[in-house]
Amino acid sequence: MLAPDFAGRRWLGIEGEIIDTPFFPICRTQLDVRLKGDWEQRIEEIRGFHWMVAFGNYLREIGYAVRKAGLDWLKIG
Repeated sequence: MLAPDFAGRRWLGIEGEIIDTPFFPICRTQLDVRLKGDWEQRIEEIRGFHWMVAFGNYLREIGYAVRKAGLDWLKIG
């Protein structure tokens, strides 16, 4: 899972597991996700509210690309 900050300059990455797909009349994509790693210690690091989900763990590759683009990268877990 990826979460850019509001300015798009700092990206956060964390591994998770989809545990449910509820339906509420709000957002198009709705997932309940169990986060992995030490997320409780880093919850204050989340600075945006739009998340991107990829199936599979590509945090290493995404972190490489984000840093190559000159952006800040924070991997949790």
